[in-house]
Amino acid sequence: MRVAIVAMRSISSLILALFLAGCASNATRIETLAGTLGLSRSVLEARGFRTLLYMRSGGGPADAPLMIFIEGDGVPWRGGTEPSLDPTTRNPLALKLLGQTSGPAAYVSRPCYQAMTGPGCTPELWTMQRYSEAVVSSMTEAVHTAVARANVRKVVLVGYSGGGVLAVLIAERLDNVAAVITIGADLDIDAWTQHHGYLPLTGSLNPAVSTAAHPWPETHLYGAWDSVVPLATTAAYFARFPRAQRKVMEDYDHVCCWVEHWPALWQEIRSAP
Repeated sequence: MRVAIVAMRSISSLILALFLAGCASNATRIETLAGTLGLSRSVLEARGFRTLLYMRSGGGPADAPLMIFIEGDGVPWRGGTEPSLDPTTRNPLALKLLGQTSGPAAYVSRPCYQAMTGPGCTPELWTMQRYSEAVVSSMTEAVHTAVARANVRKVVLVGYSGGGVLAVLIAERLDNVAAVITIGADLDIDAWTQHHGYLPLTGSLNPAVSTAAHPWPETHLYGAWDSVVPLATTAAYFARFPRAQRKVMEDYDHVCCWVEHWPALWQEIRSAP
C-alpha cells in the first residue's frame, strides 16, 4: 500500500511538472515576443482576476489613439472534449499584429491566461464562459488602466478571432472608442457553435443579440477560406448592426495572411472616410 501511495504521489508530481512546463512554454513564448517588441509588462488586479498588460507608449502624433490588441481564445479545450489545463495561445497572432503597428499600443491578456492563476480561475472561465460578464468586466477595467497610463483620449480595439468578440463587448462599455476592428471574429456565438456542433457557450454574451448602441466605426475582416469562422455564421450580427463594415479577403483563411498584410490593411481602414 505504501509503495502504491508513493507511486501515485510521483505520478501526480509528474503531471504537475508537465502542466507547469506547458504553461511556461506558451506564456514564455509571449513574454519573449513582448520583450523583443520592447513592451513594458505589468500584472493587474482587475475585478478579482490577475491579468497581464504589455504596453508601448508614445511614438505617434500627440492625438494618436491607443491601439489595444486582444488575443484569440487560445486552447480552451484539449482534444475537443476536456477543458485545457492551460488555455494560453500557442500562436499570439494579436501580439504579432501589435508588432506591425506603430504608435501607442497595448496587449491586454485575458483573466487566468499566461499562468495568471487565482481562486476564480476555473475551466468554465475559458470554455463556456469565455465571453462572460466576468471576463468582459475584468478586461474593460484593464483597458481603463492602459488608457490612464498612456494618457490618451481615444482607443482603437483590435481583436483576433474570439478576441474580436471581446473587443466588441468591451467597446460597448467604453465612452472613448475611436474604432473597433476584428479579424475572423465569431460575432454570433450561437450560430458559430451550432455550425460546428459545439456545446453552447452557456454564460457567455452574444454580440449578435446585444441591445447596446454601436456609435463607433467598426470594420470586421474575414478570410474567404476561413473554415473556423465561416461568413454565414456572422449574418445575424450584421443584420443587427447594419452600419458595421464587413470586408472579405479572397486569399485569406483564419490565420493566413493577417500579420503579413496588417500594415496595409490598417492603413486602408484608417484612411477610409
